[in-house]
Amino acid sequence: MSTVMEGGGQYNAHASAQAASATLGVELFRAAATSAPVGPAGAVTVADYGASEGRNSLAPLSAAVEAVRAARGEDQPVWVFHTDLPDNDFASLFHTVAEDPGSYRRPGVYTAAVGRSFYEQLLPDASLGLGWSSIAVHWLREVPGPLDGFWASTATAEQHDVWARAGAADWSAFLTARAAEMLPGARLVVVVGAAHGQGRARRSGAERAMDEVARGLQDLVDRGIVTDAERAAMTIPAWYRTEAEWEAPFTAGGDLVLEQLRFVDLGDPLWQQTGGEGYADTVAAALRVSFGPSLLQGLDPERRSAVAAELFDGHLARAIAAQAPEPWFAWRLAIMGIARRSD
Repeated sequence: MSTVMEGGGQYNAHASAQAASATLGVELFRAAATSAPVGPAGAVTVADYGASEGRNSLAPLSAAVEAVRAARGEDQPVWVFHTDLPDNDFASLFHTVAEDPGSYRRPGVYTAAVGRSFYEQLLPDASLGLGWSSIAVHWLREVPGPLDGFWASTATAEQHDVWARAGAADWSAFLTARAAEMLPGARLVVVVGAAHGQGRARRSGAERAMDEVARGLQDLVDRGIVTDAERAAMTIPAWYRTEAEWEAPFTAGGDLVLEQLRFVDLGDPLWQQTGGEGYADTVAAALRVSFGPSLLQGLDPERRSAVAAELFDGHLARAIAAQAPEPWFAWRLAIMGIARRSD
């Protein structure tokens, strides 16, 4: 992932769609926790890959801690490692874990953080008992190459092939790193946005909103707020994989087994949450905290904030409010249960 989510508590406040997605993997994660193996130091080690500011991790991690202790006793020590990129707002994360009433924090449960990409190994060999990643591995570790627009749905045939290869390489790298960290019998649950359709016809479900963001960017160029060169350099490094792409690393065997893969057509959780009331502002804020940092990362920080306000809080919110009230998204989720083979 080439950038982090918006910090300062903003991601916690406006990532309710991601929170709704995470709930669909909680029961699978809870079940996995009941058999999580104990690590060499006598603790069950749990990793949260792509934590951002932490609020959306609290419910699944609380469920996991409860399940571990139901299976192994109330005194079972648990280590929780939250991972994200170095520029992530870890201060907000630690405040959230310490202060949020929904926190997993309790005696004998310890919190730590790792500030590195999850496309590399983050924990010692054979130390992890349980892993969780929610709405994170659609982010690529870097921009693979140019696009005609800023979103992968606009790729030409040649560009699509470049991005598809990068998507495959990154997913394989993520799994290779996890296989090294996981104890025999450990499990990993991944909840992530998936593609509708195949090949160049694939869609993420966010195309309507991204088309409006593109119109907003053109307006900023026309008004002299953003230059043509700045606009041309803007790219969001996200790749929504198909079923075959999610399954591909497991077909040749190896240390990891894909025990479960299912898809859920989630629709538009922001519409469901708001009932249409304040929907335009909710969508604008959600896209700003999730995609704004990567889209605008080439701008200096002071301009970045001003452009984000013009683009998302201004243009996008107005455009959605001006149209007939209806959902703008059609999200699809992949929910995976992955196990490391027992030796």
